[in-house]
Amino acid sequence: MSINLKNLSDKDLIQYHSLFVEMMNRGKRLEKVKTDDYDLKFACHTIRLMSQGIQILEEGDLDPQKEKEKLKSIRRGEWTLEQIEGDFEQKEKYIEELYAKSTLPHKPDEEKIKELLLKCLEHHYGSIDNAIVVEGKEEKILRQISQLVKDY
Repeated sequence: MSINLKNLSDKDLIQYHSLFVEMMNRGKRLEKVKTDDYDLKFACHTIRLMSQGIQILEEGDLDPQKEKEKLKSIRRGEWTLEQIEGDFEQKEKYIEELYAKSTLPHKPDEEKIKELLLKCLEHHYGSIDNAIVVEGKEEKILRQISQLVKDY
């Protein structure tokens, strides 16, 4: 698994380098990378994200527990770097094919997301009617009229 640095701008290269150095300077993690020959945590996250992308494109849904055991085995160091790279490359090709055929929208429905967020907040905290006011056009106009009447 390698990044083609030729395609990165100077700004991206600097950012990549600083993130890499920051990550590698985290004591135990650096020592673990030295003994395992690669960053197990990074490899695990990479394979997880690729698998979740495939799952979203195939099923339109996400089950974070789907490849739990596989990811744990990567994290335990049971996979060689070559196995990780092979799995990544296979997933990369497959995800590109899926994306080309995908019927998923190219951008999220922000109104539905806001509605879902409000429902989640209400489920967790109870009614939030007094905390958040979602003002429609009519209410806004009535409030403006009311303010004008008060001003005169």
